[in-house]
Amino acid sequence: MIKTDIAIIGGGITGLWLLSLLRSQGYEALLFEKSKLGSGQTLASQGMIHGGLKYNLDGVTGGASETIASMPGIWRQCLAGDGVVDLSNVACLAWQYYLFSDGGLGSRLSAFLGSKAIRGGPRGLEREQFPDPFTHDSFRGVVYEIPDVIIDTHSLVATLAQSNKDNLIEASPAPIPEDGQGIAGLRLDDGTVINAQYYIFAAGIGNESLLADSNIPIATQRRGLHQVLVKGDLPFLNGHAVSLASRDKPRFTVTSYTDDTQTVWYLGGDLAETGVNRNDKEQIEFARKELETFLPSVRTDSCSFKTLHIDRAEPKQQSQLRPDKPSCIQHGNVVVCWPVKLTLVPLLAQEVMDKIVKPPLPFTHPIPNTFRKALPGDQPWGNLF
Repeated sequence: MIKTDIAIIGGGITGLWLLSLLRSQGYEALLFEKSKLGSGQTLASQGMIHGGLKYNLDGVTGGASETIASMPGIWRQCLAGDGVVDLSNVACLAWQYYLFSDGGLGSRLSAFLGSKAIRGGPRGLEREQFPDPFTHDSFRGVVYEIPDVIIDTHSLVATLAQSNKDNLIEASPAPIPEDGQGIAGLRLDDGTVINAQYYIFAAGIGNESLLADSNIPIATQRRGLHQVLVKGDLPFLNGHAVSLASRDKPRFTVTSYTDDTQTVWYLGGDLAETGVNRNDKEQIEFARKELETFLPSVRTDSCSFKTLHIDRAEPKQQSQLRPDKPSCIQHGNVVVCWPVKLTLVPLLAQEVMDKIVKPPLPFTHPIPNTFRKALPGDQPWGNLF
């Protein structure tokens, strides 16, 4: 048997963040990941640390935008090495991105209202200030510069893993059910039992089976995405294409990556959410048309297009709507959590910490060196092209 303060299941950003935070506060914690660190939703994220822009493009601030508004400042502190978790070695793809519209009056209005509803000093650009690819005469929209950061998610996972590498175990622990609330422990494949004061389920989709095996009555849901990747001779662009046609969310969101000598665009937003109703061929054709509408000067004829299916996991909501804030539910000695968005991880982590009220144990059992260490995964599109 191994005894520890906290056992975390799930090696995405939530589990890795909590591991760092708990250890910095004197707790001994172990993290168990059955595959590669970040290999679920974390590495598939577009990495945008935003202040609610995506939730109030109609100019109306609601629960989601108010919850998320303070998050960029917290992340910036961590990136500077002054926050609750040290992210000073994490690479960033950009320190600003753009909100841009097509030429329609409705889109211009949406861009304006969206910029007024977020914090952080969005700056409307004059035409002579437009970056590529908005400089061409064929672009008739408006452009705002948004001073929020875009994280390199692979660097984020690798940095957090490096600082806690001795506490990361590649294993698929099975909960040992308990009469009443919580669980009696975890059992590894080799029979080793993990006994902890608290167990944190932070496994995303994996929470479904963990809850079922623990007899914990928390219902979950999945919401799919159908992302698109475009590789070719493309400008380096990060931002949201907005229109009243998509109401309170971007028509599409683009983040850029360098692959050899070419650029890869990763497309999400409403394009990805509605894309679950389109097959791969239809989704690629739809993406081409969206790019032509908003970025008419960009030629994609010679570009390669690929699609990527992602499932997001959350506690069950009425009509399967997106939760407005992170979810943290305690059931005895088990804390089950979902961040909902990468941006919201610091808020979720604080909610988890508020439930950890027992002090650290006076001693723990050492980890056998025979355990395989969990390692960072690759971004899911790495082998698509």
